[in-house]
Amino acid sequence: MLIKWITCKVTENQKQSFSHAQAKWRSVEDIKGFLGQVGGWNQHQPLEACILTVWESREHYQSFMEKDHDPIFHQTGQSQTYEAISVQLFSKLTDSDDRQLLDGLESAQVLRVVCGSENNVLAKAGAETGGIVGQSLKDSQQYIAATLWNNDQLAPTGDAQAYTVALEQTWRVVKKGDHK
Repeated sequence: MLIKWITCKVTENQKQSFSHAQAKWRSVEDIKGFLGQVGGWNQHQPLEACILTVWESREHYQSFMEKDHDPIFHQTGQSQTYEAISVQLFSKLTDSDDRQLLDGLESAQVLRVVCGSENNVLAKAGAETGGIVGQSLKDSQQYIAATLWNNDQLAPTGDAQAYTVALEQTWRVVKKGDHK
């Protein structure tokens, strides 16, 4: 399983257009190997958009990037909606319950992400409705723990190295089909 973590810095004037463009990514639902995507605004930095995408495999993701990403990206007009972007890729590390993760992608209201060293990430993963832990494809010393929560009262806060993201329903895309 491949995890893609995207953060985008926007200006106040770009926030609405970014959100509108992000809602147009619905067509990824039909791409082979796509499992789900959620995103929203970082509660600690309101001009930072955060998006978590999950793919069945690195090969499926690479095929998407080669064939499908650019046409969707240009069709949405998203290139003009942010000032800076960071994209990180991780491979699934834990033997977590994939069904629970997919259920969380479908229903969660809050996403909490911790990035950093293995000890830091695993210590702060916490309990959740669904989640995933991964290791960076670029730097084997970097990890991610992404956990999904039913409401923001349950999601731990106050950690300077954690992202707490209020999920936007219009940005949510989850593969329909035989994964249930």
